[in-house]
Amino acid sequence: MNGEKVAIIGAGPCGLAAAKTLGEFGIAYECLEASEDVGGIWNIERGIGGGYRSLNTNTSTGGMCYSDFPFPADHPTYATAEQMVRYFASYVREFGLAEHIRLGKRVTQSRPLPNGGWTLRFEDGKTQKYRALLAATGQYNDPRRPHDLIPGTFNGGHLHVFDYLDAATPVDCRDKRVVVVGLGSSAAEVAAELCDKGATAGFASQVILSARSGRWVLPKIIDGESLDAKSLHPATPLPAATRLLPGDSGSWGMRRVLGKVLRAQTEKHGGATALGLPEPTIDPWEDRPTMSIDFIPALQAGRIDVRPGIRSFDGSTVHFEDGSQTEADVILYGTGYQLKFPYLDKETLGGNAPDLALYQHVAHPDYDDLFFVGCLRAMCSMWPVAEQQSRWIARLLSGAFELPSRDIRSREAVGLAKALPIMCNFYVEKLRKEAGSLSREAPRA
Repeated sequence: MNGEKVAIIGAGPCGLAAAKTLGEFGIAYECLEASEDVGGIWNIERGIGGGYRSLNTNTSTGGMCYSDFPFPADHPTYATAEQMVRYFASYVREFGLAEHIRLGKRVTQSRPLPNGGWTLRFEDGKTQKYRALLAATGQYNDPRRPHDLIPGTFNGGHLHVFDYLDAATPVDCRDKRVVVVGLGSSAAEVAAELCDKGATAGFASQVILSARSGRWVLPKIIDGESLDAKSLHPATPLPAATRLLPGDSGSWGMRRVLGKVLRAQTEKHGGATALGLPEPTIDPWEDRPTMSIDFIPALQAGRIDVRPGIRSFDGSTVHFEDGSQTEADVILYGTGYQLKFPYLDKETLGGNAPDLALYQHVAHPDYDDLFFVGCLRAMCSMWPVAEQQSRWIARLLSGAFELPSRDIRSREAVGLAKALPIMCNFYVEKLRKEAGSLSREAPRA
């Protein structure tokens, strides 16, 4: 075997979960982080992008915490970015992870070795061998920027929410006419912030939301409780009777229940039409809903003007698909992200990153030692799911079970871009069944 340690690339929430878990199992590892601090996009001021200063979690602290590391009792239901950074720093201290994390260590290339293991090349040109590779860099590092794909020329400023910090930074949106493109949670929350006259950094003179297609839109707080208040934490085992359900029937049953709940909640505010939004064309369980505390009230108060998709630009004029137009100073794209692993080339991956298919949403079908943590769509917080994936990987690397053949892995691999979001507890149960257990009572070397 080449190399004695496992390489974990990324020290965001998923990478930290992997680091702590491998350490529990006595597996030697290094966690390689390109920036100068841990926390991923939650470390807003690190200068890399991905999070904005008013960013709050979309899952409650009870639903998103690691299984053995709850948030402080005095935290609000939805934590701020600053609180998240402190949480991750406390996690690193509590479990002694710092000595295994290499900050400022950007991986530029990863190549498989003939007899197993990987050679990683770093930005400084140095290389090092590892026994296995865990990609834990998340799904929010390569923003979709459709500006150049829209016909015409726009004379104003434009940026992606990946770059946005507040109304004044890095593009001054204060007292400007701003078109926010998209209807995901980030687009909704930034649009609500820009039309808030009480916002600390200032506000826009006009906010137009361009939504090409509909989504399910929900408040974060319903009847005084978080949206996920009655949901099981992803690490909580399913009841015994539920575990006995055949095949994927449990997951599909949960999807039907979830659909009824989300439809009932949207009816309380009159649905998309009452808010001036396009109707969703997918079932509620086909994608995570757009969640925000301030977005629905802003729509109801008429502070956000909703338009369809953009057809073209003409100087400062934005033309929409319905034939309407508006004058604008800034275009702010909340158009999501595309999967990218800059340290794994197309040849190694076996195709483009967005087309990647993984066994159990974790293991690359062509390698016995290449894993992806937190690289799936989930109807819950990603971090506790990544923690459970990491335990599956740790048990595998410890010899507790073996992967099926490459033919079986390829046949059962799930395409990341096309797969439905997982029903988290059912997915974790599948991992448990294969690995034998995902208990925290991990064997030590």
